[in-house]
Amino acid sequence: MTSVTRTYEAQVSAEGEWLSLTQVCRASQIDFDVVIELAELGLVTPRGSEPEEWQVSARELVRLRTAARLMRDLGVNVTGAALAVELLEARRELEGRLRALERCLHMSDERD
Repeated sequence: MTSVTRTYEAQVSAEGEWLSLTQVCRASQIDFDVVIELAELGLVTPRGSEPEEWQVSARELVRLRTAARLMRDLGVNVTGAALAVELLEARRELEGRLRALERCLHMSDERD
């Protein structure tokens, strides 16, 4: 399973890369029904009209793999995993903004 995961991780950076739901389930080690639930909760935005036809952006695979680890390793339910992934991403974004502000302040202090 590791080689499959590595293959899809390499594709994550590709813009416009889409994976079938079967590929996503294999790479993230999540059941088909769980991916559907996570999509219904808004964690991923698949394209296609029916779940059997869905494709998920390779960029969203990271979100699914994080949710899978939370469910598997910590016993978090699907809803909790979706919320936790969103909160982790919000935290990373806020930390990035804080670092940018600190750099601006540091540069401002150097000019004075």
